[in-house]
Amino acid sequence: MKKLSFFSMVTLILTLLVLYMVTFQVNFHQMAVVTTFGKADASSVINMNGSQSGLHWKWPWPIQQVRLVDTRLRVLKDRLEQQETKDKQVVIMKAFIAWRVTDPLLFQRSLQDESNAMRFIRDRLRTARAEIGNFTFDDLSNVDPEKLRLAEAEERILSRMQADLKDKGYGIAIHTLGIKRILLPEEIKTSVYARMRQTRHRLAQNARSEGEAIARSIRARARSDEQRILAFAERKAQSIRAQGDAAAARYYRIFAENEEFAVFMRKLEALETVLANNSTFLLDTKIEPFDLLEYMESNKSANR
Repeated sequence: MKKLSFFSMVTLILTLLVLYMVTFQVNFHQMAVVTTFGKADASSVINMNGSQSGLHWKWPWPIQQVRLVDTRLRVLKDRLEQQETKDKQVVIMKAFIAWRVTDPLLFQRSLQDESNAMRFIRDRLRTARAEIGNFTFDDLSNVDPEKLRLAEAEERILSRMQADLKDKGYGIAIHTLGIKRILLPEEIKTSVYARMRQTRHRLAQNARSEGEAIARSIRARARSDEQRILAFAERKAQSIRAQGDAAAARYYRIFAENEEFAVFMRKLEALETVLANNSTFLLDTKIEPFDLLEYMESNKSANR
C-alpha cells in the first residue's frame, strides 16, 4: 500500500513536471513570443489581438522557449534636466512618459527587456526635448491661460518621439507625454523674479491708466448729459413761465377793468383756502380777508 502511494506521488510529480515543460500560460495583458531553436517570426506571437489568452502548448526546452511581454501601459518618470528656451532662459524640466509594447517580436529583437527600453526612451526624450528651444519662457510659464503654450510644447516633443520610434520600428509606442515640473536654476531665479515683478508692475500701471481714462470719459459723458438735461429743463421751465405769464396777463387785463371786483375775488379765494377744514377761529373781522365775513353779515341783515 505504501509502495502504491509512493508510486502515485512520483507519477503526479512527473506529470506536473511534463505539463510545466510543454505548456505555458498567457494572461490577458500579456503577449508571448515562442522561439523554435532560437528563431521566431510573426506566427510565433501569441495573443497579439488579445483573444488568445489562456493555456497553450509548446515543445519542451531546448526545442522551444517562451518569452512573455507585458503589454500594459507603463509610466517612465524622467529626471530633472536643463534646457534652454528660445529667449535664452535656462530652465530645469522634469517630464513623464506613458508607453507600452505593441509588437513583442520587434521589441525582443531590438530592446530585449524593459530596462533597455527605459534607457532607450530616456535617450530619445533627451533628444526630443530640444523642441523647447522653439518656445520662450513666457510660453511655458504664464498666468494668462491664453498665452500659455505648454500643451503645444508637450505635443511637439511627443510627435517627435513618436515619429522616431515609428521610423525605427522598436515595437513600442508612446501614448502620453507631459511636463511635470519646470524650475529655474538658483543663480537666475532672482533676476527672473525681478523681471516678473517689473512686468506685473507695468501691467498694473497700464490697467490703472486705462481705468482712469475710462473714468474720465464716463465723467465727461455725465457732465455733458447733466448740462443737456439742465438746458432742457430750463427751456421747459421758461416755456411754462411764458404760458403762465400769458394766462396771468389775461386775468390782469380783466381785473384791471374792475379793481374792486378783483380784490373781492382774491379775498374769497383766500377765505376759501383758510376755511377749507372744519376749524374755529377767533379773529378780528377787520383783518383781510376776514372783513368779508362782516360785510356778508351786514348784507344779510339789510336783506331781512
